[in-house]
Amino acid sequence: MANAIEKEGKTISEAVVNACEELGVSKDEVEIEVIREDSKGLLGIGSKNAIVRVEIKTGGLSEKAFRAKKTLETVLGFLFSTPQSVKTEETENRIILEVWPVKDKKFLIGRNGEVIKSLEYIVGKIASKNSEEGKSKRVAINIGGHDGKKKDTDVPRKVAETVQKVKESGNSHSIERLSSYERKMAYIELKKQEDIKYETVPSKGNSKKIVVSPQA
Repeated sequence: MANAIEKEGKTISEAVVNACEELGVSKDEVEIEVIREDSKGLLGIGSKNAIVRVEIKTGGLSEKAFRAKKTLETVLGFLFSTPQSVKTEETENRIILEVWPVKDKKFLIGRNGEVIKSLEYIVGKIASKNSEEGKSKRVAINIGGHDGKKKDTDVPRKVAETVQKVKESGNSHSIERLSSYERKMAYIELKKQEDIKYETVPSKGNSKKIVVSPQA
């Protein structure tokens, strides 16, 4: 979706409202150029609608970065009664959204950063769908100084240690206490290994574990 569009309306105000609704932003977030003012004509004959050009004030952000910021603000608006500030930083490969201050930090982080990862996935998908510029950049979310990556570096180590145990013992061993995001990381690491097979099976409660076994 473009950052600027032209819209028509019976009045300038109506044209601006139509444009803002299509862009998904408020009037305060756009710059307005009147291309043609509305005219009632003579006795209703020759009347003309107003035409305006409305452009989003992105603050120098790419389309995806701006959309990601707006999407996260909207999601947070549903979760909290008080507005949460989202600061946006954009690098060559990433769009970093920092939420600060945070009303309920633990809730937004989730167990092992699962909520952050879910938010990143949802926000990234929505922002990519509505954008062209910056579409390949990955969305990263920081909640009050926590980016949900604290345990990520443990996954390759856990996989390597488990695979070693399987090969040395010839028996199956499991990798437990992984979030859904961490399991995806584990699958990537396991695919690199030879002479083993693996499957995801139910564990305690609603959790899951990955069972690694010798290749028959």
